[in-house]
Amino acid sequence: MRKPLVRACLWGGGALVIALASAAVLEWTLSHRALNKAAPGGLVDVEGHQVHLACEGVGGPTVILEAGAPGISLTWASIAPEIAKFARVCAYDRAGYGWSETASSPRTSDNIVRELRLLLRNAGIEPPYVLVGHSFGGLVVQLYAARFPDEVAGMVLVDSSHPDQGLRTEEVDSLNTLGLGLRLLAPVGIPRLLMPPIPAGSPESRDSSVRMMEEELLRTTRSMRALGSELTGLRESLSEVAANFPDLGHKPLTVLTQGRQGQRPLEFWHEMQEKLTKISVSSEWQVAENAGHFIHQDQPELVVDAIRRVVDSVRSGTW
Repeated sequence: MRKPLVRACLWGGGALVIALASAAVLEWTLSHRALNKAAPGGLVDVEGHQVHLACEGVGGPTVILEAGAPGISLTWASIAPEIAKFARVCAYDRAGYGWSETASSPRTSDNIVRELRLLLRNAGIEPPYVLVGHSFGGLVVQLYAARFPDEVAGMVLVDSSHPDQGLRTEEVDSLNTLGLGLRLLAPVGIPRLLMPPIPAGSPESRDSSVRMMEEELLRTTRSMRALGSELTGLRESLSEVAANFPDLGHKPLTVLTQGRQGQRPLEFWHEMQEKLTKISVSSEWQVAENAGHFIHQDQPELVVDAIRRVVDSVRSGTW
């Protein structure tokens, strides 16, 4: 009785090893194929790893676009060309995402802000900046403004995260668990199969080829692991921003908030969004009634107009 059981365990274990090895090879192949596609813009060295950066347009202040999690520079494809008509605009892939190489430091907002500043310096992109942050990217630009206030001329927050989200421990704990799973299982491609459709937002907002490329890049092993690292570091990121909440004074700020019901109760989410308006005395709050969390893809013209107003306000000195 014992021999058949041992034999079955050996066969089962061997089959599992072969299956995992095959899955890892397939995942490597799909990731390698996606990363070999030509990147718009170029690569800039930041602390020993290459970071993808794409800029277009002319005229200051330069608009810096910070994506959510998961998110890469292509998430802004529906609005970057429109912004370029009135200002220089730059989008990039955080370390590990898209065409950017993985960094050795934990993926917390403090490290991301340090790397972003080095990226802009090394690329020769001088301040002042108008910072635009979506979701988790909103935490990054808030901390950047707190750390380097003299470099920030204005801000647009697109359904941004707020550090008080850390008070909802169940949400943060579940995201931490998800992050650990992504980091562990990404090399064998399981997150590729289980993750919901990405990128989200209206598919009509961007060319289908851009959307397909974005999805391929977001499902690579290193993008999934970068997302996992940001999720496991989320509690620390929230604490870093809470301890360094920015004060823009009279600099222009626009807060854009989703109007459609999402995963969170709108009442709680709108309470957090209203708190974000306190960052500046010269702030405005606009609810995008026909948009979900990805306002820049559901109603791109709304985000472009908000950025234009902030840029015009900076140029005219009306804040």
